[in-house]
Order: sequence, then C-alpha cells, then structure tokens
Amino acid sequence: MRFTINLATRTYLDHGLINRILGGALLFLLLLSAWKVMGLCANMGELERLNADMAALEGRLGVHPSSVSGQELESQQKMIRFYNRIIERKAFGWLELLERLENATPGQVSLAAFSLDAKDANLLKIEGRARNFGQVRSYLERLEDSAGFGEILLLSHADLDLGEKGRGVGFSISCRAVKP
Repeated sequence: MRFTINLATRTYLDHGLINRILGGALLFLLLLSAWKVMGLCANMGELERLNADMAALEGRLGVHPSSVSGQELESQQKMIRFYNRIIERKAFGWLELLERLENATPGQVSLAAFSLDAKDANLLKIEGRARNFGQVRSYLERLEDSAGFGEILLLSHADLDLGEKGRGVGFSISCRAVKP
C-alpha cells in the first residue's frame, strides 16, 4: 500500500496546548488583578484614616491659643509667609535653569540679558542678538521643543546696525520656566 498524503499542505495546531497556555495566562491575570484590587482597598482605607487625621489636626490648628492675641498671631503668620517666600527664592534651581537655557541656545545666538519677574519667579525675560531673524525663529522653536520652558513669546525684535561688522537682529523673549 502506498500513501500519497502530503501533510505539509495544511497547518496543524495543537489546540489543547494553546488552550492550556491561554488558560494559564488568564489565571495569572486574574490573580494579578485580585492582588491589585486588594492593594487598592488597603490604600483606600489608609487614605480614609489619613483624611480623618488631617481633619482632626486642622480642627486643632484652627483655634489659636488663649495666651496669644489675634494681633500677635497675625504678625507671626505674616513673618512666616515672608520667610517662606525667601526660602522659595533660595530653593530656585539657578544652575539647572541656566544649564537648560544654555542647552536650548544655538551657537548663532548670543544672549545679552536675562532677568526674572519680581512677582513670578518662574517668568523669565531673555534679551539677545542674532545675525538674522531666521536664527531668532529657530531659537524660539528650540525653546518650544525644550521641556524646560513654556509660554514662549517674542516680545520685540529690531534690526541692529553693527557698523563695519554688518547687521543683526536684537530680540526680547518672555518665557516660563517649567520643571521637567
């Protein structure tokens, strides 16, 4: 007897093995989901406990001690706000900001002045010079692409006559320093 069956013409899958693998994966995912739900429930209970503790502490802090007058308490809170503003200014990452600014500035652009807004420490004003407006535009695009700066605005630009050296463009940019 001669068999002429070609078994290579059809793909045969071991459905039993595939079903066992899929069942194992489903069981693993169910166990993982149950573990995550238990963790979520534990975290929600902890959050409720912390909220109750915070409410109790805020209730105690809302009433000032009888030995301190309202005027003394107000002056003390004013001093605390003043010192907190000083601490916030000192905590500003100057080196990090200058490094981000240096990385965003191309070689064809020179910066002439750099200042922070007195009211908003994250608002920067940058003044500089470039050979042409195309370089200013590319600098603006690089600042926009940078993760460290946002709300970039070109405040002004003007053509500069540099005498024998040629011409240039002076510009002023306002932007906000963003924590990456």
